[in-house]
Amino acid sequence: MNKLDLEKIIAIAEEGSMARASQKLFITQPALSKSLTKVEEELGEVLFMRRPSGLELTYAGECFIKKAYQILKLYSDVDMEFCELNQMRKGILKIGSADRLGALVLPELLKKFHERYPNIQIEIVEQNSIKLEESLLMGALDLAILCLPLKNHNVKYKVFSEDPIYVAVPLGHPLNQKAYQKDGESMPYLPMEALQNQTFLLTHPSKKTRMAADRLLSNLNGQYQIAMESLNIETIIRLVASGLGISLVPGIFSRTYRTGDKVNYYRLEEKYEPIWQWAVIYNDNIDSLTRPSRELYHILCDEGCCFPDYI
Repeated sequence: MNKLDLEKIIAIAEEGSMARASQKLFITQPALSKSLTKVEEELGEVLFMRRPSGLELTYAGECFIKKAYQILKLYSDVDMEFCELNQMRKGILKIGSADRLGALVLPELLKKFHERYPNIQIEIVEQNSIKLEESLLMGALDLAILCLPLKNHNVKYKVFSEDPIYVAVPLGHPLNQKAYQKDGESMPYLPMEALQNQTFLLTHPSKKTRMAADRLLSNLNGQYQIAMESLNIETIIRLVASGLGISLVPGIFSRTYRTGDKVNYYRLEEKYEPIWQWAVIYNDNIDSLTRPSRELYHILCDEGCCFPDYI
């Protein structure tokens, strides 16, 4: 088997379908099926099982995919070594991004990178945070951008931005009457104890926005109710705007998903650490990264995170 065979098997695993994988690779489905059969015969193992939901990796298939990613990473490393010699006149940078975060961070970041290194091809992989960590450890990604906390302690990371978490309160809610102002600050505050016995609208427990909210809500000792959950932070903000409850929302989303005068946002006292941290994750150490990866890392961490001017 060769590099092309590895890429074909990986495509099947990622898409979970021969039809979608063949479309992704721009080859016919029979040709792809023939390649899979050849690899399985060489290995003497079945790599996929057919399920109602699509193709699912066998145990042998999972072992193969992990090694395939590592082998392709070696190919990529060789290419990047020559990219170093060619002063970055060519090369590929694979960067992962968590849901929604990429839409906020990547536009200005990749604009800067492309202006400096126009010949480096950039591949963006958008997955949930857990899959990004796994892909990075397998060598399928050079870097990834996501929100803390991390699941895997073997992943190295650098926090590049911190976003405040606000209390989102619908217009007309009695909680608005408990807000107070601090000298020299334009944004009003709410006392943490005022959130006791309130009805909250929160994202799903698997979401990083929910993990950040749960950390703050631990100060209430369980004295609150959760009325609804959603996978989508925009949905939560719209539900708050409709008057169904209050929520805890990262500041960037309060600006991204505007609701006119339907929602008021309040700060919490700093002692509760109402922040949401964004980090770039990588394998091993910075010096071991390829030069394109290091350059992107330094743009993000040294020059700062910038958002599009329309946010």
